[in-house]
Amino acid sequence: MSRLFEKLANQQMALGVWIKGGPSWVPTIARAGFDFVRPDMMFSAIDWRELDHIHRTAMSVGLTTWVRVPANPWLAGADQLQITVDVARAFSLGIPFVGASIASAAQARACVAVSRDWHRSGAGEYPNSLQSFSAMHQKEANAAVFVPHIEAGGAITEIDEILDIEGLRVIMLAMTDLSESLGLSFQYDHPALWQEVDRIVAKAQARKIIVAANIGYAFTTPVAMRERVQRMHDHGIRIALMQGADSMLENLAKAVVADIHHVLGG
Repeated sequence: MSRLFEKLANQQMALGVWIKGGPSWVPTIARAGFDFVRPDMMFSAIDWRELDHIHRTAMSVGLTTWVRVPANPWLAGADQLQITVDVARAFSLGIPFVGASIASAAQARACVAVSRDWHRSGAGEYPNSLQSFSAMHQKEANAAVFVPHIEAGGAITEIDEILDIEGLRVIMLAMTDLSESLGLSFQYDHPALWQEVDRIVAKAQARKIIVAANIGYAFTTPVAMRERVQRMHDHGIRIALMQGADSMLENLAKAVVADIHHVLGG
């Protein structure tokens, strides 16, 4: 059992970080103590071969892989189901958590259905008899988890319908775009935003659905990050996604570089 599933099984807060590419990031993320790595194919140059390398590296160091596949919930349309092709491809690689930014409950429902599909040839799994073929249709619950990312207006409007989808186990609140969709751009601590988060969390908990969320870009110091994750936990969020390995390096390195220049007087 990898770290993310262990934390969820023990009802502990799980922490992860996204990357825009590079399997070499993964052992560092593992040694830092994170529970999962979230390669982001939506806004990066990551291709499928690199994703496969990232996932296999994550498996070797005990991290869970959670990929966000390409999607455009703002422009592609609520009925566009091409997203299911990439979701199916990611699951076929053996990646246990596959997320996508969705535009509607219809898209989420189709992607949850894909998670039940038997194809996992990229993970080296092939049926060789009717018995093994039938078994591949009965994957264990942790083998393939689809996570709808809630950030576009349509997904927010249809959140109640999304939470009613049979088999849904986790949802992801994308806090930056969620706040923008609510007319509260970059106001991560606005009471109206927390009110909406609390409403969603309450409905999710009633359906035994775990809520994940990213911390937001405004939290750039260790103290600010810690306090943000604590507040998210207090509001019922159980998976926290840090804003990115490169973003964290930039923010933390800025303080180091500034301090060096201050000491050297330059």
